[in-house]
Amino acid sequence: MTQYFPVVVEQEDNGTFSAWVAGLPGVYAAADTAAVAKRSIRSALAAHLRALGQQGAAPHLKAEVTVLRYESARRPALRFAGLGALLGRSSSAAKVAAARRNGRKGGRPRKPAAAE
Repeated sequence: MTQYFPVVVEQEDNGTFSAWVAGLPGVYAAADTAAVAKRSIRSALAAHLRALGQQGAAPHLKAEVTVLRYESARRPALRFAGLGALLGRSSSAAKVAAARRNGRKGGRPRKPAAAE
């Protein structure tokens, strides 16, 4: 089973970096650079998962990852954005597939059928 763990890495006011797993209290790391903080949080999460496995327990994330996008163009507004927006996608895979199924109503036009 594949699981995903949202990790937050941020630079503190004193120049150090902190990293933690959203929804898993106590799984955190701190370092002088972002790269070291990322390696450290990976080790901390691995140790946490090993400890849970030894106890016969599974991790239960107590967080939902959402993103708010601030649009300051015409009227300032905060809107929820999907993870595709973070990855640079302007449309979700489901929307693209639906547009392709719709043919000329949207998406890429289909190739004409071969004449028999």
